[in-house]
Amino acid sequence: MVAFLTTPDRHAQYVTRMSDKFPPRPLPRDEVAALAAAVPMPDFADRLLAYIRKAADIANFGTFYVADMSRPEPILSIWAGEMSTYWFNRNASTILANEQLTQSILDRIQAARGGGLVIERWRPDPEDPISPIYARDKAIERITVSSCTDRVGVQSFFLRGEKSGWLTDAEVARLQGVLPLAHELIGLRHRIAGSTAFHHSAGDRASALRERDAGPFGSLSVREAQICDLALQGKSVAGTALELGISENTVRTLRRRAYGKLGVSSATQIATIILNESA
Repeated sequence: MVAFLTTPDRHAQYVTRMSDKFPPRPLPRDEVAALAAAVPMPDFADRLLAYIRKAADIANFGTFYVADMSRPEPILSIWAGEMSTYWFNRNASTILANEQLTQSILDRIQAARGGGLVIERWRPDPEDPISPIYARDKAIERITVSSCTDRVGVQSFFLRGEKSGWLTDAEVARLQGVLPLAHELIGLRHRIAGSTAFHHSAGDRASALRERDAGPFGSLSVREAQICDLALQGKSVAGTALELGISENTVRTLRRRAYGKLGVSSATQIATIILNESA
């Protein structure tokens, strides 16, 4: 027989005494820490833009994301500002349909290989193919920040509106102090949130597009569309199986069928199709 001896819980007494001296209270976060904590949140883009606007009046910002630089297919992933979701998607579709403009994005990302950042200030030339977009949206100036790590490329762009006039040297200096952090936080969001970083509206899902018989999504079964929705949310095979109550092998089979019907090999490519179908 084993006997258990009961002794006073000195640790509990110590904690009680210390709690009397240091009652629990929330510790303040500085602005950068609060912004970093918001990285996974749905309103991250709006919070980030509010932070950037303390340095200079930026009308809109967005991000082109390349999941695999060996097969570069940029997509618009995060955005916020005065421009509507419709026009952000519309503009992205127009830009990415133009080989010259797409290559310009990729060239700036490639220039950042090696772990650094490339920052560029640019004003549209009347002869530039992107000028009509800028003129219509009353954007007169752009600053881009590009990075390329491993196989992933990211370019964030920050647009100055016509009503604010040209950026001053002082504003540019302040932006150079905050934009590298903003860009790194955008990259962090992609790394920790996966495909949930993509800023789709509620209707921009494979299931919704299937119901509207939009493009190739009309050929999906209900279950295949659900599989695509969960892939876009960054769900793993195991997580998808658990959520739908099916086996992992079934998930793999459904993914393979859905991807085959859509002509894609990844959730990122599905996101690209969705942007085009929703534009």
